[in-house]
Amino acid sequence: MIAHFHELSRPFMTSPWGQWATPSVCGLDGIAVSKLLQGAVLKGHDPCEILRSAGINASVYGCADAAIDGQALVRLMRQIQFALDDVYLGFLPQGCRLALEAERIMCLLHSETLGEALRVSVRFTDAMAPDVGPVLSDKSGRGLRHTCRYETMEGLDRDMLVWIRFVWIYHFFSWLIGRSLMLRGVMIKGARPEQENGFDRFALFRCPVQFNAPDDALLYDWADLGERLAHSSNTEYDAYYANSPDWFSCHGTEPSWGERTQQAIVEFQRKGHWSPTIHIVAKRLNVSARRLRLDLSTEGESYREMRTRLRGELAGAYLVASDIPIQEIGTLLGFSEPGSFTRHFISWAGVSPTTYRAENAADAAISAAATAILNERRVGRQA
Repeated sequence: MIAHFHELSRPFMTSPWGQWATPSVCGLDGIAVSKLLQGAVLKGHDPCEILRSAGINASVYGCADAAIDGQALVRLMRQIQFALDDVYLGFLPQGCRLALEAERIMCLLHSETLGEALRVSVRFTDAMAPDVGPVLSDKSGRGLRHTCRYETMEGLDRDMLVWIRFVWIYHFFSWLIGRSLMLRGVMIKGARPEQENGFDRFALFRCPVQFNAPDDALLYDWADLGERLAHSSNTEYDAYYANSPDWFSCHGTEPSWGERTQQAIVEFQRKGHWSPTIHIVAKRLNVSARRLRLDLSTEGESYREMRTRLRGELAGAYLVASDIPIQEIGTLLGFSEPGSFTRHFISWAGVSPTTYRAENAADAAISAAATAILNERRVGRQA
């Protein structure tokens, strides 16, 4: 319900950029962190200053008894890229400027499916980064094989670059389709990395990992390649990082029925179909309505309440993150009469649209959450 928008906004809220991270015994240890910073050090940058700029306690650097979590890893990777203006963190002789990366992202976001986006990404990468040699092949029979070749500079830990790039690929393409990829396997030329704290940095892929393999490669499931993209703009991509994703978070390999149903409803609502029946959504998900209703009930979800909540959330987002007149917002959300929209909104939020806008528009956290919702679910946006 919109009345709980403060709670809904929490997943979008981030820690202050300069907040210090407390060293811990979980996550990527300080030795691995120092390897991640090797390219920056080679190019004359102070690793401790980069860590501090990423909101990480510099004492982590090189310390086996300290570690960073998945959110800190994202901040650190981005800070190294910004400091060097290099997508590949200074590991390659020529690297790749961030402006070129933005062009690549923009090109593949215009794809229809994950498979198409992957092929666009590989072609673009092959053209812009001479020290990277991506190849797609289906000869293995287990799935589409994405082989990556990285010609790193002497003295740098190539295995660390392979790992962080594979982590980025996995999370980026998962973000593209709105759920975790179901990888068939990961192949790594290097040996299995070991940390004193026991953290397994490859566990996040949630699939079999072959070490000492002939190549570095990811094996995609054929079913994933036909998935339509859930995102289509660089603004959404920037918002993804601004929301501090946790790259070590462990969710189920399969999205829940609630998550699948919500995504399907959002797709219909983007196109202005505000009240799709459970039968229509079940058909979209290739399951019977009876089975979908039962599975949602098992997860503690109600189809009707979910559909109403999603419409209400979008209404609140328009009120907070846009200056569109209230009457026009009602029309955008499928209400033929202003009074009808107001009545429904009061039933969702407990206050009128005018009051809700006045009370929440100046709240930075709520505004950020509302903006993220609009970027994701704005009416008329193509999935």
